[in-house]
Amino acid sequence: MGKVVQVAVGASLAVFGSLGLASAAVGQRNAAQAAPLNDRPYVFVAAPRESGSRGRRDYGPVAAFLTKALGHKVIYRHPDGWITYESWIWTDHADIYFDGPQFIAWRLHHLDQTLGPRVPQSQDWRLYTWKNSPVHTLRQAATGQVLCAPPFPNFGSLWVMSYFTNPMRQPYIRDMHGWKAIFQAVRAHTCMMGIGPRLSVHYLDPQHKGITIIQKGPHFPNQGFTISAKLPRAVRERIVQALLSPAGQKAMLRLRRRFAHGRRLIAGHAAMYQGVDRELALQWREVYGPVIQRDLAADIRREHLPVQQARAQEVVHDTAGTPRLD
Repeated sequence: MGKVVQVAVGASLAVFGSLGLASAAVGQRNAAQAAPLNDRPYVFVAAPRESGSRGRRDYGPVAAFLTKALGHKVIYRHPDGWITYESWIWTDHADIYFDGPQFIAWRLHHLDQTLGPRVPQSQDWRLYTWKNSPVHTLRQAATGQVLCAPPFPNFGSLWVMSYFTNPMRQPYIRDMHGWKAIFQAVRAHTCMMGIGPRLSVHYLDPQHKGITIIQKGPHFPNQGFTISAKLPRAVRERIVQALLSPAGQKAMLRLRRRFAHGRRLIAGHAAMYQGVDRELALQWREVYGPVIQRDLAADIRREHLPVQQARAQEVVHDTAGTPRLD
């Protein structure tokens, strides 16, 4: 399905200390703090796991609700791709974020953001292979075995690669999208191994008749909201309280059905996310670290980001009043 690539993310990168990109992001944030917030809408973004139309459908009602709750315009802005979204995180482009625990932890650590409501279930990962395969242990899984997994910076991919800290003894990553597609590729022996959330793997093979679990992950905190330190503390607190209210839970209904099996989002505790960003920080350091501006500029050109950023400023509204981008 995808090109087989070898990715080197390991503990050898840990010696680099704090991220250079973090200081750049903080500088961007401090500059933005000086701008008059009352003159612009608050921007709500989420990780680009879907099309723009589905993003507006799922997240638009949250922006519309917060506009009423705060008495200040809130718009949902859909990123055009992962490079766009990662650059938005580094530069603290948005005011309200909803995404995975690795991003939450990074922003709490480096940007001093405020944690908002989170998905109540834990995030548990599984590394598996087909039944009766020659791979039974992590040691056997290394060095040349093909692993089907979502592309970085997916948290599951970051998690599994944290077990292979020696770049010379890492499996090859075949980028794939969708837990079912990964599962089917493993069952068809296209890939030696696959990863997936515990509940997804259980749904696809409840009795584990066709697969063998090689490694179970710890209980990580799940997805949630963070609010930028650009906003006054009182505004951040109002956003958290509004989202946790009955009306806020109703506005998040599509989001809750999609990511929380319909359960209500609950208050988050920052201590739960401490250290969850470690592998993400290492990966970002490896890819962008000391030459972030040069490499980011190259990625922006590949995604035509200047054109997309210009379009992102032209926020229009459909007939239902939900912010969207044409």
